[in-house]
Amino acid sequence: MRRLSLTVALLILFATCSYGADLTFYVGGIKPGSINYNNVKTILDSSPIFGFRLATNFVPSFGMEHTIAFSSDYLFPKNISAVRDAKGFVYNSNLIINFPAKIVTPYLTAGAGLMHQYGDSNLPIGTRFAFNYGGGVKVPHMAGPLGLRFDVRGYTAGLISNKVNMLEVSGGILLSLK
Repeated sequence: MRRLSLTVALLILFATCSYGADLTFYVGGIKPGSINYNNVKTILDSSPIFGFRLATNFVPSFGMEHTIAFSSDYLFPKNISAVRDAKGFVYNSNLIINFPAKIVTPYLTAGAGLMHQYGDSNLPIGTRFAFNYGGGVKVPHMAGPLGLRFDVRGYTAGLISNKVNMLEVSGGILLSLK
């Protein structure tokens, strides 16, 4: 936990030296597809998710974004009766392109990272490399440095076989750091 706190503090310090930066605390949901596990098609339950995203711009409209998210009921497999506990977290780093307008800032993002499912020993996902892509809209400075952010992302986890595709929809409170 100490390493995570130090990492977040360093990222926020770096963000304050950038062209623009924001930190978003968000909640949302994941709608997954299915996966073949032990030669059986396994349907995964939708999951709530919450976390934060830190975005920093290298130049005025282009930068990086880092996401750390957690779910206490992550991609629970419906037809594996032995599974009672499925938690998970996601970490990814993305490139982000912002299209600033007067009140809102639409954006596109794409990147890669890891997703990890833990709890019971026979979970179908485990730890996987994942790609994500999507976009949304930021409404910064609604009340001083506070604003809103809405996001839609697609995830593809797994490289060759047993891929899982998911859709994540989220919204949160945005804190402008610049």
